[in-house]
Amino acid sequence: MTDINIRLMTLKKYLDMSFINTILCDSHYNYYNKLSAIVMFPTIIGSALLTILNSSSIDEEKMKYINVALNGLNTIIMTLSTQYKLNDRLTIYKNSYTKFNKLSHKIESIINNTQETNDRIIDDIIAEYDNIVNDNSYGYLSSYKKKIIQKYGKSKVLPNSLQLEASTIISELVEVQLKQ
Repeated sequence: MTDINIRLMTLKKYLDMSFINTILCDSHYNYYNKLSAIVMFPTIIGSALLTILNSSSIDEEKMKYINVALNGLNTIIMTLSTQYKLNDRLTIYKNSYTKFNKLSHKIESIINNTQETNDRIIDDIIAEYDNIVNDNSYGYLSSYKKKIIQKYGKSKVLPNSLQLEASTIISELVEVQLKQ
């Protein structure tokens, strides 16, 4: 095998892994965006209720209890949102999605211009890929990993974060097929 073929195979491997990570990051961004909206909805309703109730002619003593209850509920919801770092997760998955997508385009461009491929370019691609992976401190949810593995496990090179689970899932699928 020639050096150029080895380089192209390496680039295609990283193209596959970037593609898979792009899908995972997009899925996770959508998941956490929806979760964030669901979590924030009660605080919006609570604030609107407080505004309406504060302008009504309800007994002041009852209003104190209502204010404390709704403000306490809003505080708990905001604390949970902060504790689970929903905004951080949204930012990381969105940024990782964008970076993996750009990296995929860059790799495709290099593959199309095979004459410009050299070891330094390959090393730069690998370093860029590793940096994007390392920036994501949250990883991926198992349910999304399984979907990706089942869909692309046999046709694409999976990222290292999916390799162990892929071998387990593929073994399970083989066992199920053998039983049938």
